[in-house]
Amino acid sequence: MDVARAERYLVENGWTINAGLEDADLILFNACGRSSKTESYSIGIIKEIQSKMRSDQQLIVWGCLPKIDLEGLRKEYGGQVSLGSELPELQKTLGLQTSIDGSFANYLGPVWPMSKSNAPDFLRYEGSRVSQTLKRAAICWDDYLNSRFNLVRSKDPSVFYIKISTGCMNKCAYCAVRLARGRTRSKPLERVVSEFKLGLQKGYRKFSLMGTDPGSYGVDLGCNLMDLLWELTGLEGDFRIFLRNFHPGYVKKMQSDFIEVLKTKKIKYVEIASESGSNRVLNLMNRNYTIEEYKRLVETLRVAHPPLIIRTQVIAGFPTETEEEFEQTLKLLDDVAFDYVEVYEFSARPGTAAAVMEPQVPDAVKRQRFLRLYRKAVLNRTPRKVKNILLNRM
Repeated sequence: MDVARAERYLVENGWTINAGLEDADLILFNACGRSSKTESYSIGIIKEIQSKMRSDQQLIVWGCLPKIDLEGLRKEYGGQVSLGSELPELQKTLGLQTSIDGSFANYLGPVWPMSKSNAPDFLRYEGSRVSQTLKRAAICWDDYLNSRFNLVRSKDPSVFYIKISTGCMNKCAYCAVRLARGRTRSKPLERVVSEFKLGLQKGYRKFSLMGTDPGSYGVDLGCNLMDLLWELTGLEGDFRIFLRNFHPGYVKKMQSDFIEVLKTKKIKYVEIASESGSNRVLNLMNRNYTIEEYKRLVETLRVAHPPLIIRTQVIAGFPTETEEEFEQTLKLLDDVAFDYVEVYEFSARPGTAAAVMEPQVPDAVKRQRFLRLYRKAVLNRTPRKVKNILLNRM
């Protein structure tokens, strides 16, 4: 949502947003550094933009990538960057006096489309006509997967998006986003409620609560996520709430209250990442729960509210992961009837504990495990006869 807020902020300060590069004076690109693949994709886009720019145009790269891997970015791009993923840093970079804190947007900003020139490294088949055909097929397949299988889309015009917080209180060993975002900073409860009411007035019936670590909402305000959910579910109207990135630790801590909130039948969807089926790997990841606790938690939510859509994330090839431990993750997808599964291949990011763990799983083994998890997620069926997967190519 930062792109949308930046867009709204600039419009409020007299700028005009252009659909293409041709007439723009300033180009802002929000670069993602969550994984090596998103970094490769972002750098590919930066190169594509530079190849199309006029000499009098200005490009500023911002987002989490300059904060996570400035050295890697500088190897490919020597232009201007905003050193900080938060919007106040962008405001300083632009030299604007009006505070950006008052600007909000309840939609997601535009995404630069994948093309042959900006495709990430693992999709780059250079050279022969056959290899270029494979590359085009891979890009088409990526588009197909997003349209066919990711039915709860990240970007949906029928959803009213509300960013409730930024930053994270957890210390997952593999995550660099928390290093870029810092500790949790929550939007005041009354302001979230006000935005929610605005969405209702506009006729929206689906609301997505967004944040880096939304389970920690309110830790800096003296309240918590359950306080917010009680306020929202108590509003009049026929609507549904979608919860993303809900750490299992918070769900476990708030379990009794969350089950009561589920009884309002206004919580439609929750994403609770499992990450691994192995307790030893979960401990190395610093996830602070066991797989047995995780399974019991999901089952409790299923019993409390059977229509609830539950989504998870799993990582293939975390450092030191053995074949037996990987198979425990495969078994998790057999044991728990998830509605959606996001499959990630482990990516070592600068500054994270996992980046220096030994031994690292060889790339070929990681790729094989990634594909096996993907196939398992696609082929497994929930009791509702749904086959859904988001293959996370980034």
